[in-house]
Amino acid sequence: MIEINNLHKHFKGNYVLKGVGFEVGKGETVAIIGPSGSGKSTLLRCINLLETPSDGEIKLDELTIHAHHITKEMLLKVRRSTGMVFQNYNLFANKTAIENIAEALITVKKKTRSDAMAEAEVLLNKVGLQNRAKHYPSGLSGGEQQRVAIARALALNPKVILFDEPTSALDPELVQEVLQVIRKVAKEHVTMIIVTHELEFARDVADKVIFMDDGRIIEQNSAVEFFKNPKEERTKKFLEKFTQQSMYYI
Repeated sequence: MIEINNLHKHFKGNYVLKGVGFEVGKGETVAIIGPSGSGKSTLLRCINLLETPSDGEIKLDELTIHAHHITKEMLLKVRRSTGMVFQNYNLFANKTAIENIAEALITVKKKTRSDAMAEAEVLLNKVGLQNRAKHYPSGLSGGEQQRVAIARALALNPKVILFDEPTSALDPELVQEVLQVIRKVAKEHVTMIIVTHELEFARDVADKVIFMDDGRIIEQNSAVEFFKNPKEERTKKFLEKFTQQSMYYI
């Protein structure tokens, strides 16, 4: 469904992605892990063209995008096909929770306001926020805001949802409520790519795990094999540093 080939990205001589390539099957959940500054978030932003790749190719179903030939039509198709959940929620401050979700349905799917609000209500219920529909972001906790952001991403029924460290801005006690919603979405076989520092979550939820460092993919494998039997020395050192031995030697 998704195929990334030899993707590069540099900013004024600073090479952030150095020939990244991987595939994601329909309905798969792929977790991308690695140290800060390894290029994980830039990779997501290149996939949905918030950043323009310097070189390489992105395939999204029947759509093939070459870094040196991106048209406005391609950009629009990619944005309609991908949902993005950001670290800092990116909700409209002047709209309520339900309005934040409905807005995408109105502007992108051209739904009537009444139909959009009805769908948004269903999605709020799905993420456990049916009683917070009329609250503005300032009146919601960080975890609640992120759950609204997930519902907003689901509203457009995208081909893939990209999560950019969805719990990194949350207080520790709020992390699990967001991860639980993502687990629920994963069980519905929604195609997802998740950049995360929550390694136990990655092990439990992902079908495949990708480990990045210094702009390159060091190792990728099924979640079970990745944590049970990492092949590369750099991967082993990373796991030893951030997890207990008992976590990945199952």
